[in-house]
Amino acid sequence: MPPTALTIATQFMKDEYPDVKQDLYGAFVSRGIELADRRGLLAIVIGDTWMSIKSFEALRIRLLDGHAFDSFVHMRDTSNHPDIFGANTAFVLSMAGRPTRHAPFIRLEPLGQERKEHDLRVALADRTSESGFHLAAGEDFESIPGSPIVYWLSEKMRGSFATGRPLSEIASLRQGLATADNNRFLRQWWEVAATRTAFSCTSREDAVASGARWFPYNKGGEFRKWYGNQEHVVNWEHDGAEIVAFKPRSVIRNPGTYFSPSVSWSDISSGEAAFRRYPQGFIHDSTGHSGFGDPTMLDQITLLLNSKFVMEVMKVVAPTLHFHIGYVGLVPVAEGISVLPTDTVDRLIETAQEDWDGAETSWNFEKNPLVALRSSAGGDLD
Repeated sequence: MPPTALTIATQFMKDEYPDVKQDLYGAFVSRGIELADRRGLLAIVIGDTWMSIKSFEALRIRLLDGHAFDSFVHMRDTSNHPDIFGANTAFVLSMAGRPTRHAPFIRLEPLGQERKEHDLRVALADRTSESGFHLAAGEDFESIPGSPIVYWLSEKMRGSFATGRPLSEIASLRQGLATADNNRFLRQWWEVAATRTAFSCTSREDAVASGARWFPYNKGGEFRKWYGNQEHVVNWEHDGAEIVAFKPRSVIRNPGTYFSPSVSWSDISSGEAAFRRYPQGFIHDSTGHSGFGDPTMLDQITLLLNSKFVMEVMKVVAPTLHFHIGYVGLVPVAEGISVLPTDTVDRLIETAQEDWDGAETSWNFEKNPLVALRSSAGGDLD
């Protein structure tokens, strides 16, 4: 069968523009830079996905290397109707511009040409961040891992990346077990015998000595901060003999971290990331990303990760809904983290645990909160 036009075009992009092969507009940008006079300008309107995601890092570096933005308009609509720009950027790039030169970046969000024109005039007149007007230079982006075009970040937020250490250098961030057949190896904790389950093993050796078959399994789960999503158990009898025998389909990553206390989060979220503390006794899944280290340090990291500051940082380093270890590991951690009060996170975890244990799906469930409230009220809640 002869190759199709799409196949030929795809191969051409891979061969001629390997750094920007993800999208055709990347080739137009690269070619425009090649054709522009060394003291000239490149003006173009393209999509905005290149501004932040990892796969376009090479394109961002190409734009910033020896060049500078003269002006930049970012149109953030929610519609992709053919007659309306969906999410686009229009910018002018100076071939001879210095990376220290500041340029206006204007953010326009509402739909409709007339509204956009009005807001553009307001932004140019007011020159305030509230109106969507920002000043930024290329060197501001280069100080952030991956050089995302995050023109709205404050100077202090940008500076945190320069002064702080990446989280990956503070804690041991690891992926976990992939059974390759969860229907076979996983259960809800209430589906198996309590006599065959061990909830608080401290190591793999301890798990073997327990003689148990089922052990708590951190599988990520829904949005919950501080504590929770403790529902599953995994067949790790005889140090995971059945799962080990299931290779090469199963992947046993970082077994040295199994059963250790951790701070953990789900790989995918419908919104913000949520970080939880897990006590000892858990095996972590490939989607239940986890960090390990000194327990006090883990408490302080959990407090930091669930802060508003990190939520804003995650919009920069993890612009999609995937919060994999590589993204979270870029979070800057200041030296002052060591003075964060652990009693604060203790109270937050305790409150979240009480909420979790109030449901019958918790293995620490004792009494329905409404029943307990009725009992304390002498049986009369009227």
